[in-house]
Amino acid sequence: MKHTKSLVLFAVLAAASMSACSGLGDDGVNFGGGASGGGGTTNATFGVTLQAKPLALPANATILSYSLTIGDVTLTPASGNPINVSGSATFDLTRLQSDSALLATFSAPAGTYSGITLSLSSATVTYCTVTTGVPGCNTGSVLSATAAPATPVIAFPGSSLVLSSGQETGTSIYFDMGGTLTVVNQAITKVDLTQANLTTIPLGPSHLSSLSSTQLDYLEDVIGNVTVSGNQVTITTHNSVQLITTADSNTFYSPNCNNTGIGDGTNTINCVQTNQLASINAGLNEDGTLELLSYDPLAPVSTTNNDWIEGIVVYTPTNPAQLTIVANDAAVTSSGTVLPNPFPIAAPITVNFQNNNPFVNLNVDTQGLQVPADFTNFVGTATPATTLLAGQTVAFHVLTYTAGSPASITTDNAILRFTRIAGNASQGGVVNNFTYDSTTLPAFYSFATPSQLVELTAGTPPTTNSTNYDGISNSTGITTGSTYSVRALFFGQFDAFPFVAAKVRQNQ
Repeated sequence: MKHTKSLVLFAVLAAASMSACSGLGDDGVNFGGGASGGGGTTNATFGVTLQAKPLALPANATILSYSLTIGDVTLTPASGNPINVSGSATFDLTRLQSDSALLATFSAPAGTYSGITLSLSSATVTYCTVTTGVPGCNTGSVLSATAAPATPVIAFPGSSLVLSSGQETGTSIYFDMGGTLTVVNQAITKVDLTQANLTTIPLGPSHLSSLSSTQLDYLEDVIGNVTVSGNQVTITTHNSVQLITTADSNTFYSPNCNNTGIGDGTNTINCVQTNQLASINAGLNEDGTLELLSYDPLAPVSTTNNDWIEGIVVYTPTNPAQLTIVANDAAVTSSGTVLPNPFPIAAPITVNFQNNNPFVNLNVDTQGLQVPADFTNFVGTATPATTLLAGQTVAFHVLTYTAGSPASITTDNAILRFTRIAGNASQGGVVNNFTYDSTTLPAFYSFATPSQLVELTAGTPPTTNSTNYDGISNSTGITTGSTYSVRALFFGQFDAFPFVAAKVRQNQ
């Protein structure tokens, strides 16, 4: 008999799930109310997340997006039939350098398992060439390369995983992007998923992080439209997949809750309003449920005009009425969306300001983090295109969308959000900061000075926000020479604190 147990595919950008008795559809599915099937007295609950190894490329090349679509996921026992579920989920691996995505939760019979098989359906890698000393991509150099399907098998350490009755545990799959790429003269000539190097990182009490002892991993910066019922907060991604989280006394509510027109002025569950656009951070509990760690409303309640596209600015903007991004996320209004389905992650998009009118609403999504005083340079600026910088990640409200190569949108509102970047520490961490060795950061950012400070926030949620840590317990675990990925607000290389980190991960 072929076992088919509960599996949830979830990416920061796209998600999918399947239960034992239903197929994957386009009408939306729920996850987070508990591990389907439960650990019980015979089954174990086994969570699987996905993260990516930072990519080292030649000095004059940079990856803007690595979009990967995963189909079937199979947990293989040492003997007997595999536990398999079909589904589909798209991930931007450049985001997973610092973040994690929930790939699967299994309710699995106790026993010995030899590995996990992933069906990699396709990949699109968008990249560009750069000139040393010039921030951003060279004009017209943004290109894409695609990959054919592959089905790699990830073996567990020691070639086996033993699950006992009622056990609650998990692992993270570590995807090495670099092994799949052939680079010739700063051009990616081939993306070969058959060469994917995937290993596992055990999750649980032995894995260092700033999570509680009963949580496996962070699921961060999930964007979508919100519904709320009591203390259950459901966020719906642009693929109409619903992620159910539970708020509690530890949930942090961002300062946007006090932003007139977005929040209700209270830092409580009352801030959460149905049909808000929001970003959430969640903790994957050992039992498969999700705790709402933080809630950040991004736009007012709306049922007809809440399409947003988020992407990285690829060229240094020179036109006050236009710029170019490569998209890595989207949020879709609850009715009448103008965005295509599926949304083309990794696609270049030209952003045009409505009636050539610069924003009166350019905001910075500080999320209560400790930011430099000059962050206000990016707030309400009269010339946002030429204020924004190559390498910044920005969310744009979409008024119109026109397909093409590149596609284009018109917008009237924008929010400075979180860039993902990786490099080596040149100075260990203290409570409030650590220092990057600029020579190990992508040339795309054109850092002229030898070191760049990363600001850290030592808050105490739920009263104040705090930087999250993975692979280390806190900032003092940051050591010179080790590689760290951050999810951070980027304020430019000449700022006192170019990066303000919401997350720091020590990479293997």
